[in-house]
Amino acid sequence: MPEVNLMPFVYFHKKIVPVEEAKIGVASHSLQYGTTCFGGIRGFVANGKVKVFRLSDHYERMHNAIKILGMKTELPWKEFEQAIVQIIQANAPQTNFYMRPFFYSEDPVLGPSFDTVDFKLAIYMLPLGDVYDPSKGLRLLISSWRKFADVVIPTKAKAGGGYVNSALAKTEARQRGYDDALMMDEQGVVVEATVANLFLVWRGKVLMPEIGSAVLEGITQRTMIEFLEEEGMQVRTARIDRSMTYTCDELILTGTAIQIAFVESVDGRIVAKDGQPGPICQLLRKKFKDVLEGKHPKSSVWLTEISII
Repeated sequence: MPEVNLMPFVYFHKKIVPVEEAKIGVASHSLQYGTTCFGGIRGFVANGKVKVFRLSDHYERMHNAIKILGMKTELPWKEFEQAIVQIIQANAPQTNFYMRPFFYSEDPVLGPSFDTVDFKLAIYMLPLGDVYDPSKGLRLLISSWRKFADVVIPTKAKAGGGYVNSALAKTEARQRGYDDALMMDEQGVVVEATVANLFLVWRGKVLMPEIGSAVLEGITQRTMIEFLEEEGMQVRTARIDRSMTYTCDELILTGTAIQIAFVESVDGRIVAKDGQPGPICQLLRKKFKDVLEGKHPKSSVWLTEISII
């Protein structure tokens, strides 16, 4: 992932402030215990206009995360929408960007809990183009670290503390010379990359892991499913084992930051023929491009246009 180079203004304590003024104390609850939940939102800039991708869906997922975690806070849609508009207009981005809305507690309280501390919304922005070169496939490692189950930490909420799990797997992969890692659950079923969902093209069928106890429901993932259904292709859920990732026709990762990436190899076994994205990956990328350019029927539904003052 790229280094975070923040835009100059953030949303903090219900107002827009310079990034250097957004500070919390060293004993803040979320700093001590990872008691946060967050979202990741993409914004695209073209012809002087900002278009935010699937804003209401990101809101809904954060709203559900608050409920799942039992946080003592609320997230009214109008307040969230207004905060997004304010920070975009304050930063006036000239390039594509990423937004990170998150709930955190700055209460200096000892003892981990979600119901005894107050949570606040903060949002920052940073310029972000392609995380990985789209012309190159990713080299993945099957991690020795297993993805936690929903009975351990809720997997349908992007809970900050849960990403220690991803950090362990990503670090292992990077130290061994790979780009990223695939993670298995406790049963040895491949469920996700460290911060991305996956699709497998296997014997002419498009498969994805079951939305079970270890998988985050991705918004980009849902978008890809709709794209494939438009083409008459059914996406089937399956228990994907290590051997299937070695012998599949295509392995595709999707996520807000990574967007649509193809996998070159897993544990050194070549997946991508001639090192090129396969036909399903190319189809998904074209449809996503059509959405952003206003050429897809869902463009008006999925894109929120915000004027830059």
